[in-house]
Amino acid sequence: MKSSTSKPSFLADSLKRKIIFFTGKGGVGKTAMAWATALALQRQKQRVKIVSWSPFNNPSENSALKDFGIPWEQLDSVSCFKEYALKTLKFEKFFDAVFDNKILKAFIGAAPGLPETVIAGKVWDLFDRAEQDTLIVDLPATGHALSFFKSPMGIEKMFASGFVHRQAGQICDMFIDPRARLDIVTLPEEMPILETQQFVESALNLAHFPLGFLLVNQCTPDFPIPNPLPKELSREVTNCLIDHQNRVRRETLVLKEASNLPLVIKKLPRFSTEVLKETIERLAESLAESLES
Repeated sequence: MKSSTSKPSFLADSLKRKIIFFTGKGGVGKTAMAWATALALQRQKQRVKIVSWSPFNNPSENSALKDFGIPWEQLDSVSCFKEYALKTLKFEKFFDAVFDNKILKAFIGAAPGLPETVIAGKVWDLFDRAEQDTLIVDLPATGHALSFFKSPMGIEKMFASGFVHRQAGQICDMFIDPRARLDIVTLPEEMPILETQQFVESALNLAHFPLGFLLVNQCTPDFPIPNPLPKELSREVTNCLIDHQNRVRRETLVLKEASNLPLVIKKLPRFSTEVLKETIERLAESLAESLES
């Protein structure tokens, strides 16, 4: 997607997509960015749905997100497997007789790649039914997101033909669909950028994913500062301005390391609020701006 001549508008490109995947190193604001994108699209009269798969998070922690009124489904492998099996078996009593929750959890946990493939299958079902204009998929951190993409590909190869092969193939086709996009959220810091580089390399070794934007969260705003600084400034103000300049320089150097990635870099500012709902609203405004930086 990266272009050497012009940068696409984040919102304009998002309006064209049927499914957008979000991942990133833990703690970079991935979920906030996914929700901000959904909110920005909703404000453009798009029908948006969010699905989240965070197997290590407590779903109740993000209860405030329901205030936005965006359709939201939190996925877990046991429920998704049961839904899939019932569609196949079409007989709930038989299913309940064979699998209780403990047996089912043990079965899914013991089968390599099955939890990820089951979740991916549910995402494909929502994508295929197309009851929304855009499906936003909030994936776990990069390591588990890679397993999400990798597992159905392994299942497709494992079964050379038949029903399972066809279903896994449909999931893999969704990953590389031209109407899809994979965005990565990061911070202007060395470790998140390094993890992003590693994820992109690993992902592109799997398939030609439609990589989209590198969303750099919590960037320090850059504004002109007189050089030399006026002597009449207090020591505290002078030190604050020097620290600010140094932070901007560090972030600029770090982001140069990401400039060779096949992603369009979009910088998002650092906000003073720590309230998730307010952060999402302000991010949505920033994402909707036509000027790309």
